[in-house]
Amino acid sequence: MGLAGASASPRKIYANPDDHGSAPRSVAVVSLNTAKVTDAVRIVRDIQSAPRLRSADVFLLQEVANEDTKASVADQMAHKLGYFVAFSPAAPGVFDQGLAIVSRYPILDVEIKRLKECNLRFRSRQRFALAANLRTPWGDVRVWNAHLDTRINSEERAEQLAPVIEDASKHTGPRLIGGDFNTNDLRWVGNVVPLPGGPNHGQAIRRAMEQRGFVTPFVNAVTTFPVFQRQLDWIFIKDLVPVASSVEPAPFSDHYAIWTRVRIPAI
Repeated sequence: MGLAGASASPRKIYANPDDHGSAPRSVAVVSLNTAKVTDAVRIVRDIQSAPRLRSADVFLLQEVANEDTKASVADQMAHKLGYFVAFSPAAPGVFDQGLAIVSRYPILDVEIKRLKECNLRFRSRQRFALAANLRTPWGDVRVWNAHLDTRINSEERAEQLAPVIEDASKHTGPRLIGGDFNTNDLRWVGNVVPLPGGPNHGQAIRRAMEQRGFVTPFVNAVTTFPVFQRQLDWIFIKDLVPVASSVEPAPFSDHYAIWTRVRIPAI
């Protein structure tokens, strides 16, 4: 389903037996850019070879491929894992920029939210966020998955993510926002020419999040894009308790996976 609709329907796939790790009432969440890879077998093989990825309960995936006439890579991945999935392409006829939520737990109330369109002069994209409720054994967790533009400055990056933060602020209960935010420390001239020494985009995003009570389990900077030694990927939480976090290699992707385990407080 493209962005023309207001919601997307998750596929109903029965989950594998639960594996909640050692922390009670906890959920392990991964955010990962799949780099448009079309081989679901390879993706699942790499995930299953990494213990923390293998035991993850939720995957927020960006740049999900959905070759014409074929099920998306996220759908194929979910089927192989025995998980639930919600997927949306970026736009009709675009087959490599989709977003997906793949979850051990049932996915409900899926929504698509358009984000600010930025004129990048070339290779502009239709950015959006995918949101859903995850029905865990300890109550629902609302999650948002977003992928922001590359060649924009820190102020515009915060503006692009603002609809997600606003939407999340209107909800109550455990909430998690993640995705590829493409944060960097460059100043972009005309959305084309990068100049070094610009404001740190990650700090701008953290300020915007913290103003609404969202914090990141990654209190220190990490590298999720090894080619340029940058942190492009983020997870923020509210009304959840961070238990552990790490960055995990994902050989099929040019990104590292960002992983965190969070605890759902008892009511």
